[in-house]
Amino acid sequence: MKKAINREEAVKIEEKHKGLPHGWVQWKGTDVCMDVHCTCGHHSHIDADFAYCVKCPECKRVYSCNGHIELIEIEQEPDSCVVEGL
Repeated sequence: MKKAINREEAVKIEEKHKGLPHGWVQWKGTDVCMDVHCTCGHHSHIDADFAYCVKCPECKRVYSCNGHIELIEIEQEPDSCVVEGL
């Protein structure tokens, strides 16, 4: 598990996915709905507009939310799909 002193240090050690297809979530005004699974084993849920960091209500650990998301190419396009630039 990666661990950093603060959010700025966390950003420096996060996976960058250089050369791989990926997206970058800007955690401001994103209306995120996220299940959170903590190292302590506690499972919680957040609905938030700004999710730069999350805190476990059980053990009080604080996590920086990495903005990178993995993009996995699929061969069959679903009925609803966001089109870049539209």
